[in-house]
Amino acid sequence: MTGIFPRLGSGILPPLGIVMLLLFCAGCSDLPGTGQETPGPIGTVPGLSDDSCSFDRLIADSDVQLTTGDSCYFTTHNPVGFLSDLRMHPDSQVMILDVPDNWITHADVERLMQEIDSADPAAPVMSPLSSYWPFNQTSTAGNEALFLIEGYRKGKYPPALCSLYYFHPDRDEVRSWWETYGKWDYPEEREAVRIVQEAYPDLKGYPADSFPVRSIRTERAPEGWYVAFIQEGSGVPVISARCYCVGNDRNVTLTGAVNQSVMVMVPDFSSKRCGQ
Repeated sequence: MTGIFPRLGSGILPPLGIVMLLLFCAGCSDLPGTGQETPGPIGTVPGLSDDSCSFDRLIADSDVQLTTGDSCYFTTHNPVGFLSDLRMHPDSQVMILDVPDNWITHADVERLMQEIDSADPAAPVMSPLSSYWPFNQTSTAGNEALFLIEGYRKGKYPPALCSLYYFHPDRDEVRSWWETYGKWDYPEEREAVRIVQEAYPDLKGYPADSFPVRSIRTERAPEGWYVAFIQEGSGVPVISARCYCVGNDRNVTLTGAVNQSVMVMVPDFSSKRCGQ
């Protein structure tokens, strides 16, 4: 199995979501953090709750999500418990900047897969960077389970700006991934690429359309993924390349390098043989 990653154009997301959020909070005296304390459910008045890591505190103190690691909810609750809380509060909106590394585990995904068809109402999740805010909108437990699974596959949660407007899951594709890779805890193609780029940060600029054009070629083998990072030329197809193997155990091995121009068309470049 071989694949080629599309070249990605660059784009800048305007911080409209943050500006709107700050303006919204500044004009609402009944929200925490505005300098006025208003009686309400647990979590609206700091220091009065016996459980400062509860879901009530998470949604009441959403302003703390603007700073990485400010909420202790995700250190005391696992993803399955979080999904249960989303299901119990379908009329809420949950804002999350990020969660601890490796918060979503393989064991969690195994349980989340059982929820992907659930039509039960659930609260939507969004990033504070999102310019779209799902007021008066309800998600489903199945959609939020898929959003969590996508976070596991992408290595970041939330994996998109909002679980409603920006997220369009393909249940059949997720089931296929689970049967092929997820169930066995093998890395899939995009995870293999990410693993190499995390080990070698200078490769994070791949793919790119700027000259020299940079592309990624992948090839699946029983032992794992072979990944090649290629610099393309104008007069010759390939200027240089670096090739790696990401094993099923996620260990990375450099398998070869091309340090001179070669007359091999990129679609014919073998990631496993490193162009040979």
